[in-house]
Amino acid sequence: MILIAAVAAVLIASTGWAIGLVIAHQQGYSALAWSAAAILALVLLVSAFVTRVRISSLSGTPWLIAGVSLAASLVPWWLVASGRGEIGALLYQGLRIPQGIVQFWDLALVLESVDCARWGFDIYEVGNGCLAEPSIYAPGMVWLQYVPGGIFSESNAGWLGVAMIVISSLALLLLARWSTGVGRIVLLISAVGAPWVLLLERGNVDAVVLWVAVITVALAHRFNSLTKWTVAALLIWIVGTWKYYPFALGLLLLPALTIRRGWTVIAGFAAATLAYIALTWEGFQTSRAASSAMVDFGDFVVLGRTPVVARMLGHGDAIGSWQAGDTLMALIGLLAVLLGALVAWRSRVRNPILGALAAGGGALYLSVVLVAGFGYGYKATFLLLAVPYLSAWPGSKGRLLVAVGLAALLLIGIESVVVWNTVLATTAGIIAAGIALGAGGASVLRSYQQARSAQSSATTLPS
Repeated sequence: MILIAAVAAVLIASTGWAIGLVIAHQQGYSALAWSAAAILALVLLVSAFVTRVRISSLSGTPWLIAGVSLAASLVPWWLVASGRGEIGALLYQGLRIPQGIVQFWDLALVLESVDCARWGFDIYEVGNGCLAEPSIYAPGMVWLQYVPGGIFSESNAGWLGVAMIVISSLALLLLARWSTGVGRIVLLISAVGAPWVLLLERGNVDAVVLWVAVITVALAHRFNSLTKWTVAALLIWIVGTWKYYPFALGLLLLPALTIRRGWTVIAGFAAATLAYIALTWEGFQTSRAASSAMVDFGDFVVLGRTPVVARMLGHGDAIGSWQAGDTLMALIGLLAVLLGALVAWRSRVRNPILGALAAGGGALYLSVVLVAGFGYGYKATFLLLAVPYLSAWPGSKGRLLVAVGLAALLLIGIESVVVWNTVLATTAGIIAAGIALGAGGASVLRSYQQARSAQSSATTLPS
């Protein structure tokens, strides 16, 4: 108990220190930093003084959340597509969405790369004769050229983008079904939040990464077999070959350890992942360099350790070496992981499937925003994967579970709306992601220990 309190205290202190550095060294952003400090302090105070939160919702609430997601994304798209661009632009502005040059802009760029690869161009070469800029995606992305019928072509970006909106809304529906209380409110807010709507407006393939995570859990709820886990591992590996960081979703495979020969799935996934990275190492380095080159130091739909640390140093230039501020941000993330793990372990929370989902979502977010150092606002949607697991905590009887769970959910709610304050969004996201990763991992480990104990008891002969 004392250790948990100490970790929480250091976490709060380090967060305040980080915000203080921003205020001290970059006066131009002091108002935003003070705002971040006030909001984070309010979240911590509310979480500390609330003893229990019990919220009931109608059985149709998940469908409401999916419907809101569809409306928030399809209505402005339809207005623009039907020639009512001015009204559509106003809706996007009201939702704080930076409208793309074309509809489903990110998806169109991906499909253009696939087309160019299909036509025989080397899309990773400068001045390749097809793309204006070399592709920044991993080689696995262009494997889509081999799908029969030429479905994945830039000419199909429109209807594929609409399909992405529908499927993503159904994925949000499943997350809502697995959630309770405060969690459903967070998901409802996120359905009209800028990160979620931006993800769908751009048709970004991160949406597919979310689908794979949700599909894995949906399969686990119905079939807990070696075949199911093998299919899940294959899906995760495929999306990992597109952007590398989705390999972090391999954490979703950890519950496979509780079944016979489940370890073979994890071993096979790890071997295939390492082999792919080794074989495409040059592409991995290119992807990392491209990510660093895209760093934005503004305050609109920007997340990342790098822009926050740049403000600590008092300038907005790219940072080439590791700074004290980087260490501080890493410390905040590490302490959040430790806090989540200690609370979940002490409370004996066991829900391996949803715990693995939370850990995977936290790992995705941290791999981009903390480790790589930069990501656009739609990366915040990765944290929605932690909502089903954490949503049960505020309604529990344990004070620590209530406090930490409520704080994490409130921070995810902030992350799902705030896109105009990089310090607040980044700090809130790192803390929430760390708690999700630590707590989810501890839940999986608890369940594994329980399964091993049960197997040992079953195989022990009576004396």
